[in-house]
Amino acid sequence: MKEDVGRHNAIDKLVAGSSSMGGSPFRTACFCVSGRVGYELVQKAIMAGIPFLAAIGAPSSLAVDLARDANMT
Repeated sequence: MKEDVGRHNAIDKLVAGSSSMGGSPFRTACFCVSGRVGYELVQKAIMAGIPFLAAIGAPSSLAVDLARDANMT
């Protein structure tokens, strides 16, 4: 379990903390955030191989477009 470090740093901490797992440890993961989703978070999730991103806050239109293009839920 990781501490709450803010939405922009959370995915970085998550990916760095599991880098020793090898392979694609996130291919069946869901990344959940409590704030708004911008394209930066979607981009980081895509790069980490996270197929599912959920948020309480509304996504930006650019984030939605990027997620659609990457076939991300």
